[in-house]
Amino acid sequence: MNRRTFSRNIALASAAAALSPFSIVRAQAQKLRVGVVLPKSGVQGFIGQSCQKGADLAPGVIKEMLGVDVEILSADNESNVDISRTRAERLVQEGAHVLVGAFDSGQTASMAQVAEQRGIPHIINIAAAPQITEQGYKFVFRNFQTAPDIVREGLALIGDLFQATNTVPRTAVFMHVNDTFGQAMAKGIGAFMPRLTQLPFKVVDTISYDPAAKDLTVEVAKAKAANADFLMLVCRLNDAIILRREMVKQRWNPMGIISPGSPGMYEEQYYKTLGKLSEYSISNVPWYNPNAKMTKIVEKAFLKQNPKD
Repeated sequence: MNRRTFSRNIALASAAAALSPFSIVRAQAQKLRVGVVLPKSGVQGFIGQSCQKGADLAPGVIKEMLGVDVEILSADNESNVDISRTRAERLVQEGAHVLVGAFDSGQTASMAQVAEQRGIPHIINIAAAPQITEQGYKFVFRNFQTAPDIVREGLALIGDLFQATNTVPRTAVFMHVNDTFGQAMAKGIGAFMPRLTQLPFKVVDTISYDPAAKDLTVEVAKAKAANADFLMLVCRLNDAIILRREMVKQRWNPMGIISPGSPGMYEEQYYKTLGKLSEYSISNVPWYNPNAKMTKIVEKAFLKQNPKD
């Protein structure tokens, strides 16, 4: 995929999530009110804004595909777990028939509790922590892979990448955010790495950090000291930018930065902010099927509504 395609990925995924509850649409003569909770401000603000672009497409796309009227009720959880819960409650009180959100696993988990208590469907647009849908909820449905799925497929693709480029790194240092998503991904890495014997490298050190951190000097220094061939990274957006700049500051120049699957480095803001420093950053991304009919419809609508993206 080229960068332009990457910049549309989150919006497409969010629109797909809003399109999910077809059976509810068909069963109701009234307008379907979809409550969408996203982190449109705070540390994950740029990503939440991208998701919102996808949600904004949903009414027109659903009308075109099904002839049904949909109303989007939007709320900003400010990248906060507790606020995510209260925003979901408010949208239900305002008449939302279904909840969608909230990108971040921790924020999504708090929404799931509200949906289960209120007895209304919650469609997970993007959130990989497996425990959200492994605790017997009856009203919570997943439109996104779990962290183990992402790790398994992402590590296999990393192996394919090295094979295709005739590259044989022997070591990696693994850095990851310490939020709900990052911890789930780290657990998956720990479980799958020993099984994937075809991978040529081993992880020589694992370093976690706060995704809201303003300074990663210590963490990058520790990673550099591991003297690994490449950095394997599970990140968000803001921290990925801070980390990359700190790598330059400390003159740490590994083969590259590769994510088995996480947000951050595929975001438009990442390469707009960093310019050439964004190069040699590779993400494996579990997004849409580019050949699907719905993808083509959504992409057309997206380009019409967002011609500069």
